Amino acid sequence: MALMVLGATTLSAQTRVGEVYNLPPVKYLNTELDGSITVRSYGEGKRKADARTQARKNAVYVIMFKGIQANGQTIRPLVTEANAYENHEAYFGEFFADKGLWKEFSSTKDEKLSAKEKMHGSTQNAFGSVVRVLRLQLKARLIADGIIAKE
Repeated sequence: MALMVLGATTLSAQTRVGEVYNLPPVKYLNTELDGSITVRSYGEGKRKADARTQARKNAVYVIMFKGIQANGQTIRPLVTEANAYENHEAYFGEFFADKGLWKEFSSTKDEKLSAKEKMHGSTQNAFGSVVRVLRLQLKARLIADGIIAKE
């Protein structure tokens, strides 16, 4: 029993952007003609605005580090280097800061009022948002900043 408690504590201590537990995964919706990807993403926060911000960060994180399933095919992550988040921790810490660069590469302008979802929790609110991630521009920025190699 003690090992289970210790394991659960360790897991919760390792949570970072994009790895929110007990929330639905980021879901692919569409690829736009400009190369951007539209997804449904979820975030948590004490206020609705905080949860929506977290949902946008989660969408960018998934496109960068995890990739996404799209109509039976996988859209590869932009960053494929093993342990890239840890190897460039200072860069990604600034990138995902509240006023960081991630904002330039995501928007909720495609979201309709009816597309927002609220999930009830004990102390936090969880919201789902439709987020567009500018994948090609994000890739160009990561290449320019030396995080990924030019293909």
